[in-house]
Amino acid sequence: MSWLQDAEVTLPKTPAELLAEAQVAKIREINDAYSGQAEPLVREYPQIEQQSWTEQNREARAYLEWHVHPEGDAPATPVLDNILLGRNGSDGTETLVELCEAVVSNAERFTQFQQLTGKRQRLVKAVRGAETVAAVNAIRW
Repeated sequence: MSWLQDAEVTLPKTPAELLAEAQVAKIREINDAYSGQAEPLVREYPQIEQQSWTEQNREARAYLEWHVHPEGDAPATPVLDNILLGRNGSDGTETLVELCEAVVSNAERFTQFQQLTGKRQRLVKAVRGAETVAAVNAIRW
């Protein structure tokens, strides 16, 4: 065996490898910044509750629309009905309308937050399209 075969040789990274590493790091930085701004909006809500938000919003909007223009039977609101039972317990006074208004208000806050989702997506696309490490490093949240 020659000394060359026995030696540990670390070759310098290629420009493509350096670019790929910079892109991974920058995307992580962007995602961390996005998550940092999202966290205050969702920190008080368990993930399992968040999974019902789309249905809560759908039921709340349908019920409020019916409440303003009560034609026919009220739309079914099984998710909200059960939430209301839990919120009111045996002696609560919150109404379905009040709950629906709260749900819609929260949904509108989260909808406005989606501007930041779009910003995150735009920046990640720019990172993936960057052709140099300098171009990646110039991208800022």
